[in-house]
Amino acid sequence: MRNLGIVLSLAVVGAFLAAAPSLAQTKQPEADVPGATSAPVQSSLVVGALQIGSAANLEVMGIDINIASDSIVYSYFFKNSRAAELSLTAAVSLPKLQTSADRSETWILASNDPENPVGLTITAAGVSVTTKAEVHAYALGFDRLAEIKAEHLPLIPFGPEIDKSLAGLSPEASDRLAALGIISPRDPAQHNAPAMADWSLDVVLSWRQVLPPGKTTPIAVKFTPVVAQYRMAKGDLENLDDMKDEACLKPQVLAALQSRLKGSGAWQVTEISVDASGPARWIDNPNATLSVQKPKPDAIVSFCGMDDKSASRPTVLGVAPDDSDEIRIVIFEPAAK
Repeated sequence: MRNLGIVLSLAVVGAFLAAAPSLAQTKQPEADVPGATSAPVQSSLVVGALQIGSAANLEVMGIDINIASDSIVYSYFFKNSRAAELSLTAAVSLPKLQTSADRSETWILASNDPENPVGLTITAAGVSVTTKAEVHAYALGFDRLAEIKAEHLPLIPFGPEIDKSLAGLSPEASDRLAALGIISPRDPAQHNAPAMADWSLDVVLSWRQVLPPGKTTPIAVKFTPVVAQYRMAKGDLENLDDMKDEACLKPQVLAALQSRLKGSGAWQVTEISVDASGPARWIDNPNATLSVQKPKPDAIVSFCGMDDKSASRPTVLGVAPDDSDEIRIVIFEPAAK
């Protein structure tokens, strides 16, 4: 997790939210938050790696992850060395969506579709795959999907749509949902305070994957990442130093980043998290190879496992470390003062 002490200015947050769909969690009005002085921090979320069922003679030949600020593709290469085809269950878990209890975080989603908020598509050998969505809305450990749908509430638990729907609930419905742990007032001490959603939306997309005999089948999972974006200026020098281990900032890179801040310059920062775990837990999986596309030639990219020789190129390469399934990619772009 990145340091939440790095916060966005109100102007920057306004620019992000104005350009995004209406499903970002909105900030609670200043009057409702005693002592509040800052906007919510834009945060990243992780789309799960592909997982597949087990079978003899199935091999994972490679895992490639191609990353850009607006698109990620997980590519898996499965070899069926049997003389007959394999038919296996495959699945991808979408990010769990849950409102920030103190309204300190916000997320920008690609879509307001609760079954696919990241615009995920899957192809096998170049052919589109049709998936089935398994949707759950957990509150206090129970699946309350039916109760939420019965009140015609949006399933995504943050954003203007759910705020409007919760404000329109009758007192009786609000009390009933609150008693089940599905919603809660922002201030429990005030019975009439605006409510907020208290459930987590969990979605898994699954399908039956057929692998032809004696062939290697590429499966590509493409989606729009839920990224974090924020600005770093001179006052964030300490926070930059705190990032060096989590993002594997090399000394020379850290020095360059600090130099700009000390000179009253600024960085526009994008953070992306990817799941580099293997699709089959029961056999050995190769380490994922990563390629990160720079948004601009002067951008600086850093992540653990990066090949330093590619740091100055338009595409930065690397290999996921053995000890980490989740990789944090940080992209720094020079920003106006």
